[in-house]
Amino acid sequence: MPAAAALILAATLSRALGDELLSGCTAAERQTVLHTADTSPLGTAGGRRVVLVSVHGSCVCGTVNCPYVVLRLAPDGTADVLLNTFAYEVAPTGPAAPLPNLRELAHDSALVSDETVDAYRNGKYVVVSSARIRGDNGARKANAVPVHFAAGTTSTVLSGSVSLGWYDEYALAAAAGQRITVSEPHASGTLTFTLVDRDGAHAVDIAPGVAAVLPRSGVFLLHVEGSGEAAESYRATVTIR
Repeated sequence: MPAAAALILAATLSRALGDELLSGCTAAERQTVLHTADTSPLGTAGGRRVVLVSVHGSCVCGTVNCPYVVLRLAPDGTADVLLNTFAYEVAPTGPAAPLPNLRELAHDSALVSDETVDAYRNGKYVVVSSARIRGDNGARKANAVPVHFAAGTTSTVLSGSVSLGWYDEYALAAAAGQRITVSEPHASGTLTFTLVDRDGAHAVDIAPGVAAVLPRSGVFLLHVEGSGEAAESYRATVTIR
């Protein structure tokens, strides 16, 4: 890449990463991070080349995860940011239409990796599915499994098998002021039920048999988790009124 184009790309990458992320770098480390990033082609969109940029350096990476950025390059060297994420691996998957899907793998814990699949939609990469994968046996669980209520009913039964750190996650749509109740579960061990905002900003423990008032309208995530490392099966009824 010509030197001038490389400088413009480094400046674009700097803006994409942001000052907050780069604040942990010295001036020399910052230059190294921006100028040694790996770039691989993904295809074209709107007549412009699209590349996946992987950024490395202890001052910007976590214990395992590092920044990845997808850029759509303009002839003058500037670029639009189509995706900005953290992972330990991001790779194209499937056919290009016009760009391939991207599969992200990010470290969540010593046991679990988060898998996210992004698709190119309306000029950006957006999440189309996500799951958790165990590192010891390859087992996987989908995130935000939708909860559906049959017509005319306010309750449904949830069932599965969970352990500590290997929870089930359900997505429930509800309105502000409604009450959610989880029945005393039929379970092989002790379980915890936690209701989480979709953005993950707030979490409330749900006591079995005790109604909790929903503070706002929207989609909430219900986590069902075991108390030990051994798998614990369960069956419980969730009610929203």
